[in-house]
Amino acid sequence: MDLLFHEKDPFAPIQYSYRVDEVLCHRRTKHQDLLIFTNPYFGRVLTLDGVVQLTERDEHLYHEMLAHVALHAHPEPANVLIVGGGDGGTLREVAKHDCVRRIQLVELDYEVIEASREFLPTLSTGFTDPRVQILEVEGSSYIADSIREFDLIIIDSTDPVGPAQSLFTPKCFSAAFSALKTDGILVGQSESLHFHQPFIREAQRDLRQVFPLVDLYTVPLATYAGNWWTFSIASKSHDPRSLAREVRVPTKYYAKDVHHHAFVPASIYDELVGKY
Repeated sequence: MDLLFHEKDPFAPIQYSYRVDEVLCHRRTKHQDLLIFTNPYFGRVLTLDGVVQLTERDEHLYHEMLAHVALHAHPEPANVLIVGGGDGGTLREVAKHDCVRRIQLVELDYEVIEASREFLPTLSTGFTDPRVQILEVEGSSYIADSIREFDLIIIDSTDPVGPAQSLFTPKCFSAAFSALKTDGILVGQSESLHFHQPFIREAQRDLRQVFPLVDLYTVPLATYAGNWWTFSIASKSHDPRSLAREVRVPTKYYAKDVHHHAFVPASIYDELVGKY
């Protein structure tokens, strides 16, 4: 009989199941239940508290789009803050940019980093980069203590429940604005257009209360419930839809034309997200 992993996603109206070939790691950290197993189609799969965070087969879609859109919308992103992202996927993408001089990774649960280093070698390559500094602290508190320090803040969080909920509040968005330099950019995952439109509307509205330029772009993802995944991006001065630098980094999905086409068209933006 096949062993199955049944996802228990509290933020989605459906559940996925995955065949488990082998359990590579299962431990209870200080903060959550961590499981890594192999699947015959998706490869290695990381779950936290019963929710799939990534699979080897399609993680590049999420991590490339989370990182490179904002990185290419900024002319010189020298100082980058990653909040969450303990698996290392977003860090791997940020580290591809030679113009980045410092990468501050803030992760609440250091055991996620340790597990990724041991069991997810295709994601964790960036942890050895000399530009990287790692802190095991709560993300929203760290943002609140930073003033005009970063060119780019990337929120690579779990679903907005539990500890991650504080990263999706007006208070955190306002703190991020203060933590960014005068032309800084904030970007974060903001769930599915199929299942989470009220959440997306609220996030966009709250960001518009703080930032002059706010937008929404998407990527197709088989792994995440709802599949039509969104990223909310907010900028102090640079239009996120425009490329400020040439695309020269090696990627599997992200490209110049992908950047332009990923943004929700203006003709349907109001219908999908709502007018404010």
